[in-house]
Amino acid sequence: METDYGLGFNSATDDFVSVGNGQAALRQISGLNGSWRDLNVYANADYEFRNKYFVSFNTALDGSSRFGKDASGGLALGGNTFAVLPSIAAGWLISSEPFLAGSNLFELLKLRASYGLVGNDDIGNYTSKRYYVSQNFLGFQGLVRGNVANTALKWETVRKMNLGLDASFLKERLNVSLDLFHHKTSDMITQEPLATITGFDFVLANNGEMENKGIELGINGRILNKSVKWDMGVNVSAYRNKITRIPDDRLITNYAGATILTQKGMASNLFYGYKTNGIYASDAEASASNLAVRRADGTLIALQGGDVRFVNTNNDAFIDENDMQVIGNPNPDFTGMISNMVSWKRFSMDAILTFSVGNDVYNFMRRNLESMNSFQNQSPRMINRWRVDGQVTEVPRAVIGDPAANSRFSDRWIEDGSYLRLRTLSVTYDVPLKAKALKYARVYLSGNNLFTIAKYLGYDPEFSAGESVFTQGIDTGLEPQFRTIQLGVRVGL
Repeated sequence: METDYGLGFNSATDDFVSVGNGQAALRQISGLNGSWRDLNVYANADYEFRNKYFVSFNTALDGSSRFGKDASGGLALGGNTFAVLPSIAAGWLISSEPFLAGSNLFELLKLRASYGLVGNDDIGNYTSKRYYVSQNFLGFQGLVRGNVANTALKWETVRKMNLGLDASFLKERLNVSLDLFHHKTSDMITQEPLATITGFDFVLANNGEMENKGIELGINGRILNKSVKWDMGVNVSAYRNKITRIPDDRLITNYAGATILTQKGMASNLFYGYKTNGIYASDAEASASNLAVRRADGTLIALQGGDVRFVNTNNDAFIDENDMQVIGNPNPDFTGMISNMVSWKRFSMDAILTFSVGNDVYNFMRRNLESMNSFQNQSPRMINRWRVDGQVTEVPRAVIGDPAANSRFSDRWIEDGSYLRLRTLSVTYDVPLKAKALKYARVYLSGNNLFTIAKYLGYDPEFSAGESVFTQGIDTGLEPQFRTIQLGVRVGL
């Protein structure tokens, strides 16, 4: 894989658009040239006894050039370390046992259990090796160290344990599936802080652990089975995660103005900022609080009417970073899907609804439009901003530079991300045919993302600012999901 790019700035005129015509001191030339290799070997064995006892054993032997030469915990072959990832699963078809032979309750009753190891080698092609990057210095291009190599870096390992139950009732008109799972991630990739003298902020290491526990429930059944047939399915899942090991017991990251806390003993990726309790209605009320804002450089800013009333968690005389606390959790309480299929004569309808409940989201776009700390346009809500002494409002005063940091990352920008979405809806009609040349003809009308019910003030409550777990629940103004409606005909020949 090879990637190359060059950037040039401040050319003499707009007619000179090549990189070489840009100012030399600002020129950037860089790229990537590399590859990675892997080798995977799999083995599988299945056993069945009397059509009611089942055992399956699987193992994988995975090797990758991404692993460090000093990686441990695997199988060493030819100077390389291979991850050994076995798994075992067992099933018991209880409904085939003699004691349920005459039962009219169950058509199917099966108990399942599994335990296995899964590896993740998405750790970067050259993270375990020393590499260099291009850098411009006073118009001269050169190479500098790009990382601190960790030759012991290896794969992340997830130990997965699952217990499941499948059952069918009422002549298989009702089917239920229940799964309980417990996942434990070890050797999780973390950022180890480095001393400033090294010139680097961190080195990547396998020094994190996390647990995930959850439940998944699926219910599918036929509600009507006469001239009108109606099948419905409901799937609900919930999980709770907890960090059990991390360098220095906590990790603070920042993205789009948000501070994200990952701390031992707590759920991962929590929003970490300031809690608020309204707006000071007058200068006298602000003065009576006996509080001042302490900025990062140590200067103190006296509070005034129209400033945000931040919660002073440590009961000192200042509002500063020591008052930060958890203000939101992007992990939902539960998520799920509801599917419906209804048919009557030649008509049929399919509909799928999805939902998420209890997840908090950070509305970065609303923060930009309601901060009032610069000359850019703001939202109409700012008409209600605090203007005169004694005014009661939920919108703070407008001050260039925002000296009291009213727009700082706080629960003002955290919203409920729960939603119910009609993801797909399709209505189909089978046209009666007499012509033998045609097998079938169907007219259909379908739509996607037809409506969403949510309290979220942004465009769309379902989004992802990036692939990283540290961007979960952050709305940076990406293009929302669009609505589509299609009318068409399908013909079979």
